[in-house]
Parts: sequence; C-alpha cells; structure tokens
Amino acid sequence: MLQNIPNPRTKEVIARRFGLKDGQRHTLEAIGQDYKITRERVRQIEESGLAVLRQEKIAAKFQPVLDLLAEHLSEYGDFKREDSLFNDLNFVCFPSKEIERLREEDPIELNRCHAAFYLIMTLGRRFERVPESDHFHTAWAGNKESVKKAKKTLDSVVKYLDGKKTVLKDFELVGAVKNLHPELSDKAISSYIDASKNIERNHLGQYGMAKWPEISPKGVKDKAYIILKSAGHPLHFSEVTSLINKSIPSARPAYIQTVHNELIKDPRFILVGRGLYALSEWGYQPGTVLETISGILKKEGPLSKQEILKKVLEKRIVKENTVLINLQNKKFFERNQEGKYTIKS
Repeated sequence: MLQNIPNPRTKEVIARRFGLKDGQRHTLEAIGQDYKITRERVRQIEESGLAVLRQEKIAAKFQPVLDLLAEHLSEYGDFKREDSLFNDLNFVCFPSKEIERLREEDPIELNRCHAAFYLIMTLGRRFERVPESDHFHTAWAGNKESVKKAKKTLDSVVKYLDGKKTVLKDFELVGAVKNLHPELSDKAISSYIDASKNIERNHLGQYGMAKWPEISPKGVKDKAYIILKSAGHPLHFSEVTSLINKSIPSARPAYIQTVHNELIKDPRFILVGRGLYALSEWGYQPGTVLETISGILKKEGPLSKQEILKKVLEKRIVKENTVLINLQNKKFFERNQEGKYTIKS
C-alpha cells in the first residue's frame, strides 16, 4: 500500500504515525524534531499521504478487510474498546498458536498488525474512533449513534450498580443489563462494559464501580475485604493473607502480621473466634461471648437456652459449651418462672 505514495518522506511519516515499522505510533512532535520541521507541517504531510491512500483504486483493495471489521463490530453492538478489538482481529492475521509464539518471541509483529488495522479503519471513514476520556477507554464505533447507545447503556448500568452497592459476577451483571436493555446481545453488553472506565473488574473476576475498594483496592485492608467478601464466611487471618497473595498479587507481598493489624483496626472486620475474622456487614458483633449474650437478651428479652445458643452462634464462632458456660454466670443472668434466661436485675 505504501508503495503508492511517491514521496519518500511522506511514506516515512505515514509509517511512523501509524506504527507500521516498529509497532509504536510516533507523535507529531517526535517526527518533527527528526526532520527539523513543525508539528503542523508533519500533520500536513500526514494528511497528504492519507489523501493518496484514500484514492478509490487504492482504497478498494481494502474493502474485504473493511467488511470484516464492520461485521465484527456489528457482533459487539457496533462499539468496542480499541485494544480488545485489535486483539480479536489478530486471529485474522495469525493462527492462535502463532499468536502465542509471537507474544513471547516477536511482540512487535503483533503491534504492527494492530497498526495495520488502525490505518485501514482510519482510511475507511466508515468507523468512528472514540478517543480516551473520563468515561471511555479508546474505542471504535460503527457510527455516532452507536456511541450514544453505548453511553446511554453504561449510564444506566452505573446507576444500577450505585443502587445495588455490591460487586457482581460476569453473568450476574450481563443478566442485570439484559433486564434493563433486552434488545442488546450478551456480546454487546460485555463490549460496552469492557470499554467503560467507570465499571471495572477486580482480580477475582467481580464487576463493580471502579471507585469501590472491592474493585480497586488501595491497600492490604481493602484486599482483605475483597477476600472475605468473596469467601462469604469468616476466615483465619493467616488464610486471608495467603489468599491475598494468591488472588490479588502485587509487587509487595502481604505479610501475616500486617494483615492481622489491619483486621484489628478496621471496623469493617469483626473478630468472631480465635484468629477468625468476619465482615461486620454480615451481622457479626465484637465483644466477648458474655457481652454477646447480654446484647441479645437486651434486644430480644427472655429466651430459652436453645434460642440463645442459636443467636450467639450466628454472631460468634465459638463452641456451644463456651456459650453454655457463660450463660451459667449468675452475676449476669437468671432464669424466670418459664425457665427462660434474662439479664439479672
């Protein structure tokens, strides 16, 4: 294609601007410095080169590729994040085994493939490139209406998640969006979410608002919250540490003592047994078994031994015998005529 551009410098500018040589897109300023010309002059040279390539006899050669791109975008609601789009299209260039080999041995070749798609889509003028913003990663759309549709859908998803205030698995989020927008395919929904900057996925594959600590943990305590929330039941602090390092790895590993200290200090976590921590939002309460029994009786009134045992074990992880021994403390508890326990007056 580039052989159709007669001027060597123009050909070089196009190759560098789109990353056709080394897979990296060069800026106007960088190219201008090399040629000792202004950024505006580089832009003019680029436009003249694109004008040559847009000639009907040249552009027609890319029609099959443009049709393929349009078909692929259509499958995904006519809106797709740029890097995801180009990664998908790599399979058009190479067999899957070859892609794995190139990722390890020659990533520049894959980037050059991305660059070729980028140039062809730019020449086609039938696609809308959506630059990166506060709301979107860089994306491509079939037309301006597709951009509006994606934004409208994502606005409703953000509103839904803000009201839900809990992370969702992939199929749960897709199902929720499907209820809001039944006309959208699963692929379209996933593609819109992938392009959003406001909705992200954490290391455990759960979706939520990017600002949530469950999605973008800022430290050990947020990571501990993600682990416990995902487990859905109390864990020992050593197990929390192990799961952090396994499921949410980072350059700095989590240490048992650090995790334990954070669990102690943060009110989101409740000690419910020997080294066992739960989330306070699950209904567990801090304090000794004696304090837990007292709190239950203050709230519920007289209760039988079995009722007390059941309610304490919902809030603390202790042996039944520990509860029964505390219940026999006559300084704090007594039994009424019905045989139920009350707080001693």
